[in-house]
Amino acid sequence: MTFVRQADHPTIAAIAQLVADSASHGEALGLDPATTPDQYITYLTDTLLPSATRGDAALFVALSADGDVIGTAQWTRSPYPTRRVLAELDRVVVAPSARGNGVGQALLDAVIGNARTADIEVLMLEARGNNHAALALYERNGFHRAGTLRNVVAVGTARHDMVLMSRDLAPRPPGVDLLGDLPAGSGASLPRGVTRGPDWQRTERLLLCVPTPAPDVADAYFAIHGDPATNVHNPAGAMVDPDAAAPILEIWQRHWREDGFGYWVVRDPADGRVLGFGGVRPPLQDENFLNLYYRFRPSAWGNGFATEVGRASLALAAKASPGTPVVALIRPKNEPSIRVAERLGLRREGDVQRQLGRYLRYSIVPDH
Repeated sequence: MTFVRQADHPTIAAIAQLVADSASHGEALGLDPATTPDQYITYLTDTLLPSATRGDAALFVALSADGDVIGTAQWTRSPYPTRRVLAELDRVVVAPSARGNGVGQALLDAVIGNARTADIEVLMLEARGNNHAALALYERNGFHRAGTLRNVVAVGTARHDMVLMSRDLAPRPPGVDLLGDLPAGSGASLPRGVTRGPDWQRTERLLLCVPTPAPDVADAYFAIHGDPATNVHNPAGAMVDPDAAAPILEIWQRHWREDGFGYWVVRDPADGRVLGFGGVRPPLQDENFLNLYYRFRPSAWGNGFATEVGRASLALAAKASPGTPVVALIRPKNEPSIRVAERLGLRREGDVQRQLGRYLRYSIVPDH
């Protein structure tokens, strides 16, 4: 059996016959059971194939060893300008005589590989809730259920669920900020008086987010901590291994999950870009204080962001761990950090000798 190749015009009629036959038998294709092969040929030639020529769709066919069409699948790019990275997987059909032989898998492999080359970042699909074999196939191929619309598929007097599924075609392009539902970027809004959500909070100019090891956050962590300019006062020097960023962020995320507070990812709410990191973390072993930390891109320096994050950090510390000192350990020549600590009300309590050198200890017990 020849597996999958891009369809050409001599096979269009056979594809249309296969799809029309499947629709007439009530298979979950979203088509009227009365759809004729000629109607489907018109759809392919007038709509789908012109989109494929523009790079906004693709049609695939599986052929048997004798050259017979035994399967088909397609993807189409979202028509919305802001969703050009999204495509829908659709019309996955395998002839009954060819089922159980890996044809569906081969079609999926072809669609996924081709969509990647067209700069598609996410594939989505809609599956009828009673089509459990198809749902299992998609889940084996990395699709996750994104939601369910209850009883919206009408087949005669029956009503079925529509299951929405999606799969990221990783990796995302470099420089992309994965903002999800964060209130940042174009079109963001908040109800009046709302300044925080489950995993974020707003300050006057910043968006403070619970860390995740997502690629954009890990890239920003390495870019900032690997920059010699941000490590002038760091005796350990700049970070050199980008793969070390995600595990650190996972630890920070665990602090929030287990203790309810920790360091933040600091974003610009105007565009969602990561400006830096900061906050207070829970005590480590043999510590009796919360460590205050802040580090920003050099392009963000001079705007008072560290002080703004510091104030939010002290407020969080007072609520999450009342009575526990907040401590900043600062190298003696790091005058900008010293000024930030003093503006926040921290006072010097002496020196601390650590493995890599001497630090000034600044401390405060925040008011609840």
